[in-house]
Amino acid sequence: MPHRPAASLTFTAERPLPLTGLDRAETVSIGRGALVLEEEWDRLFIGSRLRTRIEVVARRLATDRDAFAGAAALALHGLPVFGLDDRIDLIVGGSCTRHNAGDVRRHHSPLPDDDVSVLDGVRATNIERTVYDVIRLGSLEAAVVAFDAALRRVAWNEDDNTYDESAAEHFRDRIRMRISAHTGARGIRQARFVVEFADGRAQLPGESLLRLRIWQASLPAPSLQHRVELGGGRYALLDLAFPERRRWLEFDGGIKYTDATMLAGRTSDEVRLAQAGRQAAAERATGWRCDRVQWAHVVSSSAFAALAEAIAFHR
Repeated sequence: MPHRPAASLTFTAERPLPLTGLDRAETVSIGRGALVLEEEWDRLFIGSRLRTRIEVVARRLATDRDAFAGAAALALHGLPVFGLDDRIDLIVGGSCTRHNAGDVRRHHSPLPDDDVSVLDGVRATNIERTVYDVIRLGSLEAAVVAFDAALRRVAWNEDDNTYDESAAEHFRDRIRMRISAHTGARGIRQARFVVEFADGRAQLPGESLLRLRIWQASLPAPSLQHRVELGGGRYALLDLAFPERRRWLEFDGGIKYTDATMLAGRTSDEVRLAQAGRQAAAERATGWRCDRVQWAHVVSSSAFAALAEAIAFHR
């Protein structure tokens, strides 16, 4: 899990001083005398930016009773941050009377020791508390993305591409217990829906959003990571399959063509060629139709409805 800052930090004095070997025009200030290289900062996604900014905030915390929460905790746990603003949420302990700063939003909320994890020396709400908070207080989109990712973390085996339903249900039960203990709390109604709707077989946030849009369009629930045998011991996992319709949807997010981890040493063109070959093999094996979905198609329920109409998905 990527707990450490995702960009290299340089700290100046309270009154900024010239930086040896570093042109200020090449840096971005992220608060309290902390600078990062602009080129490096521009490459980071929101979660990586949050982890870097958290390092700055953590240096000025005055108590070991505070804990990062919300989007900040998601980022520290290495879970996707989607549909949440980039302010850093901090649950403060004791009688702290400090007001919110421009980059920090403080909350006075009960925080049992069991709800805290220490990640590389930084205190944050543990994964259960983090998911519980986000599915109550975030947007529906943010809630589904976060819970899907948490379930995938605890239940998906990357080695053999299998899903441990028992592990997923255990985690789900832990969140159900929190919901039951806080009847009437803000956002509980949404949390009750998300705890049942979430599915850790969604590989990336785009797939989680696509599944949500499918539900909002009153379409049948898809089979996620649907296995298709290709022969010769090979197989393909289809993102969202509809066997009764003899078709499937693939989420074609741009990250797979740009993220170094997902590229795994390949070029973008090589990844695209491999994707096309995989799709062609699955089409030959099943005789089904594949439609590729992009971010623009899932930004809203109306955007997906337009796509569904264009590809005659309702028929």
